[in-house]
Amino acid sequence: MVRRFILPFLVLFIFISESIFVDLVHLPFASENQLYIPRFVLIIVIFITVFMNRTQGMLFGVVFGLLHDIVYIEVIGIYLLVYAFLAYLISKAMKVLHNNVFMTLFLTILAITLLEYYVYGINYLIGTTKMPLYHFTTLRLLPTLALNSIFAILFIYPVKRFLEKIKVEELDS
Repeated sequence: MVRRFILPFLVLFIFISESIFVDLVHLPFASENQLYIPRFVLIIVIFITVFMNRTQGMLFGVVFGLLHDIVYIEVIGIYLLVYAFLAYLISKAMKVLHNNVFMTLFLTILAITLLEYYVYGINYLIGTTKMPLYHFTTLRLLPTLALNSIFAILFIYPVKRFLEKIKVEELDS
């Protein structure tokens, strides 16, 4: 019962740590002109979708996508929609594909790639960025994928065990 209430606070902590991470941690594989964007909340939303269920994954996606929109950007709905939509797509993909750790990691990296291109496209359309696609890919996408891949690999097993315990508790109650 307690674990179910810990999960929203854990995701909130991860949301807060995303912004702190960029300021406190310098990655040795990223140069000064490269941008690496932590997408830790999206990773956790995907893990919730895969290891618990689609409804909870989409709910966390909507809530923390909206929170991301409110805190970080001026346009409400960009992250709200894409986090929930990616959770939905991942749940559909997991019905067709084998549910294992490697497939989950692959779909997580694919979801981050889709998110980054989506955000880049929206920013390019509304004129807040003039960065060419090549520079976006080399200076932002690749370092972002490297950072988030490391995070996903390090945390998939502990998060999986934690979420499976919550799922068992929910089934028992």
